[in-house]
Amino acid sequence: MKPILLMIVVTLLAACQTTQGADEQDEVGQRPNIIIMGEDADKDTVPRNSRVYKRVLDALVNEMNDEGFNVYDETAVTLDDFAQGRVRRTDAEIIDIARSVQRPPIDVAVIYSIYAHAQERGYTNKLHVRIAGRLLNVRSGRRLGNFEVEMPEPANVAPDCSRKCVLEAVGRDARVLARDLGAVLARKLDDVVRR
Repeated sequence: MKPILLMIVVTLLAACQTTQGADEQDEVGQRPNIIIMGEDADKDTVPRNSRVYKRVLDALVNEMNDEGFNVYDETAVTLDDFAQGRVRRTDAEIIDIARSVQRPPIDVAVIYSIYAHAQERGYTNKLHVRIAGRLLNVRSGRRLGNFEVEMPEPANVAPDCSRKCVLEAVGRDARVLARDLGAVLARKLDDVVRR
C-alpha cells in the first residue's frame, strides 16, 4: 500500500511541477495589453485634436503592433464610459482612464507628448520637433522605461508658410520621430516582458 501511495504522491507532485512551469512560461511569454495615450496638459505640447497628434499616434501604434504587442484603441475601449475628445489632459487623468478600462484590462500605458516650436529668422522659420514617451505599468505605477527623440536639425520652412504648411512640416517630422520612438519603446517593453 505504501509503495502505491508513494507513487501517487510522486506522480501528483510531478504533475503540479509541470503545470506550474507551464503557467510561468505562459505568463512570461504573454504580451501585455497596451493603450497609447497623448499627454498634452503642457501648453507647449501639440494638443490631441491636432492632425500632428494623429500622425504620431498612428506611427506609434504601427510600431507596437509590428513588434507583436496587443495595442488597443483608446477611443474604442473608452467609448461608453468616458467623455471623448478632451484635450489638455493631465497625467492623473490619463492614468485613471487607463486603470479604469476593464475590457480588456490594460497592463501598460504608452504615454507621449509632442513638442514643436518655430524660430522665426526673417528669411526662414526653423521648426523644432521633439517627442517624449514613457512606458507605465498602470496597475503598479512602475515606470518601465522612457525615451525622447528629436530631429537632429530643425526643418526649414518659408517665412510666409501658412498654418497648414507648418502643420504638414511638423507632422512629417513627427511621424518619422514617432516611428523611432515606438521602436525604442517596443524594445524596452519587450525586454521587460522577457525578464
